[in-house]
Amino acid sequence: MNRASTPQQPDAAMPEDTNQPLIHDSAGTDQSKYLIHSRPEIAAILNTLARSATVVTAYFDGGSDFVLTSIAGVKPDQDKVFVDYGADAAANQRALQTRDITFVATHERIRIQFSAESLRAARLGGREVLSMALPASLLRLQRREYFRISTPLTRPLLCRIPPLRARPQATAEVTIVDISCGGISVIDFTEPAGIETGARFRNCRIRLPDLGEVTTDIEVRSTFEVTFKNGAKHRRAGCEFIGMRERDRALIQRYISRLERERRDLAGAR
Repeated sequence: MNRASTPQQPDAAMPEDTNQPLIHDSAGTDQSKYLIHSRPEIAAILNTLARSATVVTAYFDGGSDFVLTSIAGVKPDQDKVFVDYGADAAANQRALQTRDITFVATHERIRIQFSAESLRAARLGGREVLSMALPASLLRLQRREYFRISTPLTRPLLCRIPPLRARPQATAEVTIVDISCGGISVIDFTEPAGIETGARFRNCRIRLPDLGEVTTDIEVRSTFEVTFKNGAKHRRAGCEFIGMRERDRALIQRYISRLERERRDLAGAR
């Protein structure tokens, strides 16, 4: 369980992203087309997660706390879903005492998300587990539908790209202009990294303020030129995370959630 100095760059002439809460992680505002309400289909999807032992992240306390778990079993005839205990006993107790838990998993490049009003201690096949009611709905999102949030230009988020073998001096720090759980968009202000469509970079590092550092491979999916207000032209690239660990993905979700809270607080103060 976790509770888990750079020069400022000029503003780019780019469209603003639509900000939505973390647990509604979609690129569009209308998510009804991604919601599944069929109980047999929901049970089948959760059974797939159980059979594949997919890691599931359970968020609670407004997304500020989470535990890594997995689906232990599904019994639709009893209206129950069972999940494993996490490794931290204290975290398990906090989860049992809270309400409104959000579960997030990624299986075969598809993001699956559902909620529970509460958890209860239970037993399944002779072992201790947690139980919840079968969710009334389930959100199923393709990776391309991940919600993206723009990062603050006053506190630039950087991605450090290690050098390629063919270009040992090409280590670069590129500025992240938006981020999701599926990838990032970056601006290359210095052009040293060979960022071209199709390029793949291993062990890229992103330091999330006050949360820690994530390490992942990235693949460049698209590039285009952007013109800034001062007339300067730089390359923007859309990059996909490859093989990211679930714990690192959870840290990114916490970062997104924190940005959301900060922006809501700022809007409320106006």
